[in-house]
Amino acid sequence: MKKFVIKIPTLKKKYHPVETAALIHKELVDIHPFVDGNGRTARLLMNLSLFQAGFTITIIPPVLRADYIALIKQSQTGKKDASGFINFISAMVYESTKGHLRLLKQLNRK
Repeated sequence: MKKFVIKIPTLKKKYHPVETAALIHKELVDIHPFVDGNGRTARLLMNLSLFQAGFTITIIPPVLRADYIALIKQSQTGKKDASGFINFISAMVYESTKGHLRLLKQLNRK
C-alpha cells in the first residue's frame, strides 16, 4: 500500500486526470488489500481523484456492473492491458458529466 500511495503523484503528472483516476482504481483492486470493500474503496478513490481534478462524481450503473467487472479481470490477466478498463471509466465519466449538465439545464429553466 505504501508503494501505491507513493505512486499516485507520479500517475497524476504522467496521465490525463480521467486516465489517472482509472489507474488508481485499477491499482487498488489489483492490490486487493481488504477482505471486503475493495471495489467500493477503489471507486471512492477514483472519484476523489476526479473531483480534485475538477470532474464530476462518476457512477457505474448497476446495469453495466458485469462489463465493469469483466474489464477489471481482463486488465489483470494476459498482457495486463488496462486500455479497455480506462476506456470504460472514460465513458462513465462522460455519461455522468452529461447527466449533471442535463440536471443543471433543467434547474436553469425553472
